Amino acid sequence: MAEEEKVEDGETEVTSDAAGESGGGKMVLLIGLINTLAIVGLGAMFLLKTPEPSAAAPSLGPVDPSMTVDSANGIDVSKKTGAPGPKVDLGEMTVNLKDPMADRYLKVRLELELDKEETRVEVEQRLSQIKYNLQTLLSGQRVKDVNGPKNKEALRKSMIRRSNAALGGTGRITEVWPSEWVVQ
Repeated sequence: MAEEEKVEDGETEVTSDAAGESGGGKMVLLIGLINTLAIVGLGAMFLLKTPEPSAAAPSLGPVDPSMTVDSANGIDVSKKTGAPGPKVDLGEMTVNLKDPMADRYLKVRLELELDKEETRVEVEQRLSQIKYNLQTLLSGQRVKDVNGPKNKEALRKSMIRRSNAALGGTGRITEVWPSEWVVQ
């Protein structure tokens, strides 16, 4: 380990065999650790970076304002330009959610927005069918599928499609508006 050497002036000097190596080894490890963290941080930044809106979605060209939800890739452009249509209240619906670990349920109060007043008669005649389609859709969901704004919006669009599937005439349901949304 440490050895004492006698110097010509009578003083003793302590030397160490590993004095130069231990400090340099720690420095190399520290620099390596900093470089590794920097590379991991840059990699995470590139992986988690959101793409620019102009680069992510190519232009689809002009959209016909009379298009419905089904014909405009899930975007109802007709409602963005016009006044709200007539509404039909479906009332409260409670469904069990698909969760193998616990008994979970979703309680919603829904309102259907129609394209025109004449559609109201057809919707009232098919109300049981519409409710059944919506209950079937909602009861097949998991808790994570009914929470969060993106999931709720996707589910709302699915409810519009399922509701319209029950209609056979010329009328359409343009929106489904949940006024109550409780997950237990």
